Amino acid sequence: MALNDNIKRIREEKKYTQQQLADKLYVSRQTVCRWENGSRCPDLITAKKLAMELGVTLDELISDEDITDIQSKYGIWKFDRVKEREKIQMMQKRILDFIEIIGGIFLVISLLLRVQFDMKVPAWITIICILIVTVAFLFNFVLAKKLDRK
Repeated sequence: MALNDNIKRIREEKKYTQQQLADKLYVSRQTVCRWENGSRCPDLITAKKLAMELGVTLDELISDEDITDIQSKYGIWKFDRVKEREKIQMMQKRILDFIEIIGGIFLVISLLLRVQFDMKVPAWITIICILIVTVAFLFNFVLAKKLDRK
């Protein structure tokens, strides 16, 4: 589809007459008629106003593809992929924040035991912290691989 076909099709879908559309854009009905029969094209500023008035993007208005094809190719599908990537990245950030917190808690416990009680950190505390951090790193690694596939 060309620009002229898109203008006519979208105008008819919106149930505008040529005169109604012309009045909204401050042009003559004959100008709209010329756009639709392909003998003239709107200038860039008018095309932008036309797209806004018809409730479509400028890309959709001038595209030679069907609007539903454009949305399926670039719009909705791409938007969902971006949202999914952002969700995974947010989960990775939370995991890394969790690892920092665990490290900080371990450091505080170590310092408290060494300085206040003059004793070594029990092995079970060290093992638990190492296991928790290892599991968190593995989960982060899995998310990173999933993110690479997207």
